[in-house]
Amino acid sequence: MLCAVIRGPTFEEAHLQIAQAVAYADLVELRLDYFHSLDIDALKVLRSHSSLPMIFTLKSHMQGGGYDMWCRLVELNPEYLDLESHVSASLITKISSHCPATKLILSYHNFTDTPEDLERIYQEMQRIPASFYKIAVTAQNCVDALRLVNWAKKKTEDNLIAISMGSYGQVSRILGPVMRSPITYASLEEELPSAPGQFSAKTVSERYHYHSLNSQTALYGLIGDPIDQSISDRTHNHLMEALNFDAVYVKIQVPPSELSDFLRLAKELPFHGLSVTMPLKEAILPFLDEIDPEALDIGAVNTLLFKEGRVFGFNTDGVGCLNAIESAYPVKDKRIVIIGAGGASRAIAYEAHKRGGHVSIVNRDKSKACQIAERLHCRGGGLDYMASCAERGYDILINCTPSPLPIQAEYILPQAIVMDIVTRPKETLFLKLARERGCPVIYGYRMFIEQALGQFNLWFNEVSAGYKKLNAADTFDNCYLSAGFAKLYPADT
Repeated sequence: MLCAVIRGPTFEEAHLQIAQAVAYADLVELRLDYFHSLDIDALKVLRSHSSLPMIFTLKSHMQGGGYDMWCRLVELNPEYLDLESHVSASLITKISSHCPATKLILSYHNFTDTPEDLERIYQEMQRIPASFYKIAVTAQNCVDALRLVNWAKKKTEDNLIAISMGSYGQVSRILGPVMRSPITYASLEEELPSAPGQFSAKTVSERYHYHSLNSQTALYGLIGDPIDQSISDRTHNHLMEALNFDAVYVKIQVPPSELSDFLRLAKELPFHGLSVTMPLKEAILPFLDEIDPEALDIGAVNTLLFKEGRVFGFNTDGVGCLNAIESAYPVKDKRIVIIGAGGASRAIAYEAHKRGGHVSIVNRDKSKACQIAERLHCRGGGLDYMASCAERGYDILINCTPSPLPIQAEYILPQAIVMDIVTRPKETLFLKLARERGCPVIYGYRMFIEQALGQFNLWFNEVSAGYKKLNAADTFDNCYLSAGFAKLYPADT
């Protein structure tokens, strides 16, 4: 069940908040400790006007009100009552006997870290009879978050509400049904969560199709650091839903130092595939069981496939970028300048060279550019090499760096085809200046679509016999535009 958290702080505002929650939530939690006052009569009116089941919750500083106060609350017959696990057992027993029809949620919170002994905490909580036991802990990293999800998913009981708080723990707030967690808590607005890392009910319901998730749902996602600007969860989830796949796509912040532990835990969960972004495209290679020969030549992967306990690495970046370019402009025998020497630029240089383009690589670190150039038998140099490229002339210029303007504007040649692989913002300073100089431009999201479809074909060909190969022509209009591109990029849809 998806539970929207109602914070008030007035009863008038709470009425409006509950009305807003009806569109997405199955029940609401009244965080009465956030309300300006605990007016029982006003609460009674609020309860009578609500069509959704209610959880009454009071946190520590108000739980000292004693048995009489709780009796007055439970006389309103809430469907659920949330009490913290450190409240005296005798008080809980009295309250339970006073309101036998109300389901008790016994809550444990740790706002510091994720204890190693989650099972011990859970077993100790069960000494007090309750309908549900909520364990909410704080993730200091992605390993903490996956450790909680792993532990909760292995439980056979259906009375555990497991939550990993904080930005690292957001994945747990999506995967509640996958863990068989009976309640998932969400805010009404993304900007006003009642707990760290909480999503809005609208986001959980619409973007992650919460109500169709279950314990058998296949997991896919993006790993990298940072991941905030990625639009992959919007587009991938929409396409999965449109194609009626029992799958969900999540974003997980994973720094290089946590890769080994992350992959160990991911293998224990129903992950079928992952997208890989910076700075992991090269760092992840030593942890993979097998790497596609082309990805190995490139020296970077952007796609993982999980199969029979093994992890396979592929790269769809280069094909995605060149497909986006060649949908309008052939690259054979064209002079192509690539700015940057990271994992994406390696893949693009490899594919451009493979398709007959004459590639030059320009990078702030000259040695990295020259290393890639030597492997591909092309040209490479530092940023000062850009002057020579401009003097010699080129047909296509591709920015593979996060910099909004990685070279001097004068080196953007009029009439050259210019691409920036950044997806957001759509119109980077680099592309804006290129347009002002009369250059046709190719937006980064075009590459994003092509490489994403390459990932889908790798992932889902493995699990769907006779599955039709996806391509931009038969999926873009139906799936990607309605997934959010029209809102993200209204000028180019």
